[in-house]
Amino acid sequence: MENYDESADVDVDSIHSSERDSWDEELDDEESYSISNMNQSSVDGDHSADNGNDDGDAVGGNSQIRKGDSRVRGSEGNKVIKMKQFVCNKHGVREKRHLVRIDRKLEHRRLTRTKCGASLRVKYKAEKDRYVVSAFEETHNHELTPARFVHLHPVYRKISEVDKAQVDSLQKRGIRTCHIMGYMVAQKGGYADVGFTKKDLYNYFDKKMRAVIKDGDVVAALNYLNMKSSSDPMLYAEYAVDNVNGRMKTLFWADGISRTDYFCFGDVLAFDTTYRKNKYNYPLVVFSGCNHHSQTIIFGAALVSDETTETYKWVLRCFLECMEGKQPKAVVTDGDGAMREAIKQIFPDANHRLCAWHLNKNASENVKNGNNFLDGFSKAMYSNFTIDEFEEYWSQMIKENGVQGHPWVVKTYENRSLWATAYLRDNFFGRIRTTSQCEAVNAIIKSYVRKQGCIFEFMNNFDQALRDYRNNELVADFKSSSTDPVLSTQLPVIESHAGKIYTAELFKEVRHEILKAGELIVREKSEVGGRKNYRLTKYCKDGYERSVVYDGSTFECSCKKFESRGIPCSHIFYVMKEEHVDRIPNNLVLTRWTKDAKIQFLNSSNFNDNVDLNTIAEARFGSYCTVLTEFCKEASKKDGVYAQIMEDLMQLKKKYCSKDDDAIGTQKSAVGDPVMVKCKGAPKKKNNVAKSARRRSNGKNTTPNSKRCSVILINHYLFVSFI
Repeated sequence: MENYDESADVDVDSIHSSERDSWDEELDDEESYSISNMNQSSVDGDHSADNGNDDGDAVGGNSQIRKGDSRVRGSEGNKVIKMKQFVCNKHGVREKRHLVRIDRKLEHRRLTRTKCGASLRVKYKAEKDRYVVSAFEETHNHELTPARFVHLHPVYRKISEVDKAQVDSLQKRGIRTCHIMGYMVAQKGGYADVGFTKKDLYNYFDKKMRAVIKDGDVVAALNYLNMKSSSDPMLYAEYAVDNVNGRMKTLFWADGISRTDYFCFGDVLAFDTTYRKNKYNYPLVVFSGCNHHSQTIIFGAALVSDETTETYKWVLRCFLECMEGKQPKAVVTDGDGAMREAIKQIFPDANHRLCAWHLNKNASENVKNGNNFLDGFSKAMYSNFTIDEFEEYWSQMIKENGVQGHPWVVKTYENRSLWATAYLRDNFFGRIRTTSQCEAVNAIIKSYVRKQGCIFEFMNNFDQALRDYRNNELVADFKSSSTDPVLSTQLPVIESHAGKIYTAELFKEVRHEILKAGELIVREKSEVGGRKNYRLTKYCKDGYERSVVYDGSTFECSCKKFESRGIPCSHIFYVMKEEHVDRIPNNLVLTRWTKDAKIQFLNSSNFNDNVDLNTIAEARFGSYCTVLTEFCKEASKKDGVYAQIMEDLMQLKKKYCSKDDDAIGTQKSAVGDPVMVKCKGAPKKKNNVAKSARRRSNGKNTTPNSKRCSVILINHYLFVSFI
């Protein structure tokens, strides 16, 4: 190492003056080498990382810098760095004890240290208020980093605050981390200009989530619900704890909109447990239904530790309490035995229906008789038979397929009152014959939730799925209220009336029934005691027969379509034409299918006259977006102002936007997290050797204060000049 005589007063300005001239263009002498700036290096060690990319060309052929020894003098608040040494990142060697461990689980990291002696030492001269170079060794014992690899050095890798804001917003929208990285690469113009690697991005998200759930995953999730309740007073949540280990066993929650939806459309309820994406392998129970646009709506959700009858009973009790004791008229499930028993006890008056999709799937798995039986089974399940017609058809069908004594067929027939339309057509089920709503919810959640995710993360993403569903309803409301259908039937007066009262989606079904009335023919008409009885058949189908009774105000049809589906059938529309009825009677209009289904409920409820906070927030959001969109459009066309604009925007964000995550995970709770379930794969080999305390080190400490870190801008320039 080359030593400099301190008596010669060799300072930074006098050495390599040609290089120093170029620095003057970037930094002022007094500002760059003052005591305050050198002191800053002991506090703000990561400062150079912000500027590392700006000087990548200057350092590209050299090696990464890290701090070595440092001596500080002075009292607290007035400390002065008396000496600072900078060494090559390959200085020193890895400690031998880390190379000979016998209880190691992970593979060794590749060696990076080569005992490189390149270094620079500066000392502070108080009489001149300057730092001077006291020792400098220029020679490296290794090849210097090529320019194309410089951006991969840790000192030049850092996610800036601007980039953090972008990647955070993308992640909240459900964008996967790999796709976020691709977006940033395209935005910056290449991997070398991004400033961080894909692994850095994964580590950033993981570190951020660990900070949120530092007091426990369940604690963070409960605090998240508490925060939501401050803006949503109707939010309901309840959890149960295992008395043995104090860990959370079940959690149920439903927000205000979900509860309102249930009060409007809770006559039919579907729920299923099919989703296992969290790291505890807890199934998600989704309570769903169908709104006035025939769209899926979510009434609530629960995470359960198991699928036993007692657990389902607890969840259903919570659901019933949340909905103020309002029981559904009908329930659709996948046929799970524990679930069926819980429904009988908690919803004794509800009509239970088995999911048609699961039945078809089970039929294909259990009865290996080609497609003949499957086709016949589907017809028996969906056809609008009477009970006698169903029994006759079933007997004939199983004989033709030779499955009279098949165990699955026998057991399924015993439960026919839970799946055959002939036994269920007197009960209202709307459009829900399967649990496909729950399956659709699970499919959407999969696009937001990563595997082995925590409960807190899951709840955030579940809320995102809810927002998507609710936006679909908003779009459908707009379509129904702002557009009118094109009249295309031979009964335009009735069709026009239907278009005014039903939503756009339901109107399609009603119009289809009006069109079907054109193929009906009266076979017989009679009148007894003021009640008119019409016996109808179809054109060229003599075996088809339905009867409609009309007493001057009400219609009753033998097909039971209104009772099971909630809309008038084609037979009723035909009799309306015969009786010159030009409007659909009120007793045939089910409120839940009309445009004003929710409005009528809200008007009948005891709500105050205050404007909804969400409505105000949405109005402000629209105004901000209008202004900022125009601003961004114009600013993006200007060169050289990107950094300044982003800095100004981040200052505005910091001033007006509070981070919700700061309040999460700060409250202590006695509720423990569930036991994490290991993912699939071969089990790891057990090692009987006792574990020893492990301390991670990146190399041998050849100086008392040697550690890897970045350097502020002034130190970066010093090292470049003397190599």
